[in-house]
Amino acid sequence: MKKIKCETCLTEFEPTEKQVVEIEKSANAGIERFIIDCPKCHSIVFVFPLMLLGKSTVAPKEIEDDRLFCCPVSACIGFVEENKDAKVFGCSECGTEWRTLDKVHQSIEQIIEKYPHRKKVYQKNGEQWKSISLDEIPKGYYSKVNNEKV
Repeated sequence: MKKIKCETCLTEFEPTEKQVVEIEKSANAGIERFIIDCPKCHSIVFVFPLMLLGKSTVAPKEIEDDRLFCCPVSACIGFVEENKDAKVFGCSECGTEWRTLDKVHQSIEQIIEKYPHRKKVYQKNGEQWKSISLDEIPKGYYSKVNNEKV
């Protein structure tokens, strides 16, 4: 498998055995994009499973960034996005769906209560939660989330 380059710290690294298995599963399912974390700076790294395994030579088209929040599910490093067609909020990493934004906010409250380090990626504005800028997610955040119990 090809080395992966972190765009944040510019480190090139070999994926772990666990990451290789996840990348292979994604490629076999036809998934074009997958998220792993950098072993050095713990930033998220977007990879293209089909290209990494030589099943495609064409990078997927750029997609619009619709990320609203870091996913408030234990051990998930994905993001909550709104699917306007389906009228649902969901995380493509863990598959969790919420019917309303209020339900997402409830999940944020619960994950912060269970894991206080999660509060660093959310800001409360009245009764509503907002995300910090996704470019400002603290170093080590994804590593901590990966170590949470499911």
